[in-house]
Amino acid sequence: MGKFERAVNNNEIIAFFKGEGDYFSPDEWSWGYHNFMINWMGMMANLEKGENSYQLLVKYFKLYLSSLKEDVLDAWGLFNNLGCFYCLRKDNSYFLTQCDDLISELTAEEKKKIGVLCRYLKDNFDKVPDSASMRPIDEQMKMVKADGCPYDLFSL
Repeated sequence: MGKFERAVNNNEIIAFFKGEGDYFSPDEWSWGYHNFMINWMGMMANLEKGENSYQLLVKYFKLYLSSLKEDVLDAWGLFNNLGCFYCLRKDNSYFLTQCDDLISELTAEEKKKIGVLCRYLKDNFDKVPDSASMRPIDEQMKMVKADGCPYDLFSL
């Protein structure tokens, strides 16, 4: 059983999206930090096997989003999770098509929460572990936009 299936069975979707505990996937390129893309690829492969894949993705993402607070790690994780979605959608990976847009599926309040957290991240990026060795957050946002994100996450 994969991490995502275990997270669903154990009602631990939030921990899965955050990469906490058993759902932490170390990234050799990120100095031992969590690799969000590894978890996304496992989740997408698992969801692809069933019915209503996209609707389930939206449901799980909304649950995760509801748990987030104005905290640098929560904001950084959200930014990374959104980046994974748009990166995978760009290539029509798994069951995603260019018509699918995770943020468009959210309520006005949920979109506002993304904006609040992304602005918080932008203002506090220096507090993200190892941020000094990363590209500036504005450059990272440009990469997410290049992957097809139609939103300015900092102004939602």
